[in-house]
Amino acid sequence: MQEKLDNKEISIDTYTVEFRITGSFLRASEITELLALSPSQTTFANSNENIWSYDGVSTENNFVEQEWKSLEEGLIFILDKLLPKKDLIESNLKESKKYLWCGCFQETLAGGLTFSPRLLNKLSEFNTELIIRNYCS
Repeated sequence: MQEKLDNKEISIDTYTVEFRITGSFLRASEITELLALSPSQTTFANSNENIWSYDGVSTENNFVEQEWKSLEEGLIFILDKLLPKKDLIESNLKESKKYLWCGCFQETLAGGLTFSPRLLNKLSEFNTELIIRNYCS
């Protein structure tokens, strides 16, 4: 995305953040009921790649890709919704892979990410894998 500042075009990076649960025995309705959260997407293409994902905004019936201007903002938003459910997730979904998935959409690969101590504490408290994928347009 491009914006103009003093007649110069500047690149605005965007980010997406989702909490994903994967496993061969996932049932979307059971996870939705357990967590009392509506998934943004579910994928049940084959028995090894079942995915339940949550972005905190969308629902499957009303899916709109939630984009953030900062990765930290998106992660804190999701973590604030998920941290109260951490014990439910840990105790009831032991056999499933759980991770935070982040998409970084950039025009160049210059620069990098910086996380505040506040975000690092929340990530540590939630104690799950963090996957960051970079996409350059």
